[in-house]
Amino acid sequence: MSAAPTGISPLFDFAFALPEHLLLGAGAASGLRGLPQRQDVENIVIFGMGTGKTAGHVMRAVGATTIPVPMLVESAYEIPACVGKGSLVFAVSGSGNTDEVNHAAAASAMRGARLAVITTGGWLADFAQDHGAPLVQIPPNIQPARVTFGVVIASLLTMIESVGFLPEARLWLDGAVAQLSRRREELRWEGNAAERLATLLVGRHVLCQGDTPIGAAAAERWKAQINQNARQAASASEQPNASHNEAVAWDCRNDLTLKRDAAVLLRHGFEDARVSQRMDRLAQYLSGKVPVHSVRGEGDTPFAVLMDLAMIGDCTSLHLAELNGVDPSSAQFISHTVKQGLAPPKR
Repeated sequence: MSAAPTGISPLFDFAFALPEHLLLGAGAASGLRGLPQRQDVENIVIFGMGTGKTAGHVMRAVGATTIPVPMLVESAYEIPACVGKGSLVFAVSGSGNTDEVNHAAAASAMRGARLAVITTGGWLADFAQDHGAPLVQIPPNIQPARVTFGVVIASLLTMIESVGFLPEARLWLDGAVAQLSRRREELRWEGNAAERLATLLVGRHVLCQGDTPIGAAAAERWKAQINQNARQAASASEQPNASHNEAVAWDCRNDLTLKRDAAVLLRHGFEDARVSQRMDRLAQYLSGKVPVHSVRGEGDTPFAVLMDLAMIGDCTSLHLAELNGVDPSSAQFISHTVKQGLAPPKR
């Protein structure tokens, strides 16, 4: 075998740097001053769009069954009624100029919430400094925003640990780094699993599906990366809920579904046995209706498994970009058109 080519984009290098980005985020967030004490936190709220939202869902996926206070992930201008003096609010923006996040951060601060910020700079960094909020500044060379994924997740994990929740966070990070380093070596080879899968998905609408909470959070990342990197239609759903509705949508099968659609089931060893059984049955049910591909994440913790699935998805999307003949580093509509005419809140 020979090593796979770098590809048309340096985003392959960023995909392979996920273990280093986890370590970078953990280091940047360690020892920050200004975080509240555990006993003062009534709820945790993460504001983010795109990658920030997905990172929030990753945190909720791995932490919700352990952290004894509610954890919300929000991606809107409006903030929940529960946000107040007992709230620990994380504002996440790859650019620092994400309008929804900035307005939500400003509104949260007005209610007396304790704010922590993760960003490269922009309005949000200035706002954090004005208010004395803990600030993790992502190195500006880690761009576009979607490649900050690992830095953001490790920063969130480390700050939540510093507050007094998730004492096992460092072990989770170490385990994920070890698994990702192994996976990276596999994905560097020509004809690797991500490259092979991409050839089966090209030109199709891709349904990405996993179990709640681990596989579903990974599916959200897969969907977004296929959308943005490959400029290809994709959607995400979660089990067991999908077994109660979505599964029968494929009964309306025809030659077009066989040619234009595909399902990718994201599997792992930490699935609830009942949900695992449903996903097995779904794969059997869809046989002959739509192509079904299973991808299995590995690792010694749910967090490591989730990160492993994310790396495979990132590489699959980049191989799809090559097959589609598009530059995955460019997203002009999102970076310019969507943000036209918006004004930041007053600092």
